[in-house]
Amino acid sequence: MARKNNAHNTEWMEDLEPLPEIRNMKEKTRKSTAKQNNSKKSLLERDINSQQLHEEIDREANFEFTYQASHHEHDWIKNSLGSFYNQHWIKDILSLVKGGKEAHVYQCLTDVNKSDLTNPFIAAKVYRPRRFRNLKNDHLYREGRTRLDEDGHEIIDGGMLHAMNKRTEYGLKLMHTSWIEYEYRTMQVLYNAGASVPQPLARGDNAILMTYLGDEDFPAPMLNTLDLDSHEARQLFKIVLENIEIMLANNIIHGDLSAYNILYWQGEITIIDFPQSINPNQNRNAFSFFERDVKRICQYFAQQGLEVDAKQTAAQLWMSHQYPIFQEPPIEIFMQEE
Repeated sequence: MARKNNAHNTEWMEDLEPLPEIRNMKEKTRKSTAKQNNSKKSLLERDINSQQLHEEIDREANFEFTYQASHHEHDWIKNSLGSFYNQHWIKDILSLVKGGKEAHVYQCLTDVNKSDLTNPFIAAKVYRPRRFRNLKNDHLYREGRTRLDEDGHEIIDGGMLHAMNKRTEYGLKLMHTSWIEYEYRTMQVLYNAGASVPQPLARGDNAILMTYLGDEDFPAPMLNTLDLDSHEARQLFKIVLENIEIMLANNIIHGDLSAYNILYWQGEITIIDFPQSINPNQNRNAFSFFERDVKRICQYFAQQGLEVDAKQTAAQLWMSHQYPIFQEPPIEIFMQEE
């Protein structure tokens, strides 16, 4: 009987509305607790980020490589490629593939899982310090070119543009970054369009990573070092012209094309070096640059036994894409660079 009465006495509780949540002090307590939790989370994230930063600094400080570089070059490589080492793009630097006034190219060992490549080697193009850059008449190449920041976005900030126009120290740094970014973006466009160019993998403040042509012991030779038989010469000349067509179709002129900037590997060619590329719609000197590119290519293949009219070939390619020919381009200025 006692249990029955207790059950009966609790039935009235089921008909009650739920009591409202008590606020004031408890609400403040909840907010305070949430704020404390967020603060702890923020501190924890800061500690994690700080720890990761210290780990990257420590890792970069320990970045050593097989390639025997001079003291100056060693520091230059570490400063330019250290971030790629931290990101596990690069395991080791094995050799210097090509040295130049604008940049050096190194053969690097990479993490295949990181780069999703079957070849364990990648090429790192490291630009020389700005004070050593010696590109003649670079303003001719820059005419009409979009100025890009380190993320590939167009620079619209008035202060930054003013610094670049005045060539202040800050402005020269911005121009250097824009020069590298422009080459990286050009390679992306051409690679996606199916051109015979290295696949661009990543870029940093002073370097671009791309696919490597060659094997463990020997890099792909430049086309100008080779003598071709007549059949292969005809085939490769056709392929080079097809690549020039792809460039034109994508509003790109190489600007410095020759057999020195074409690699040959296992019967195929790969065109390299695009920092000076220009847009034929935005540069008054575009056709003259283009004609020079075609002339240099035809000169090489003429040495291989092909008879080609360079001027006619350039004019036909240009007209087929309906690009304008500006009047009175300063030919005498850049033809001296040949």
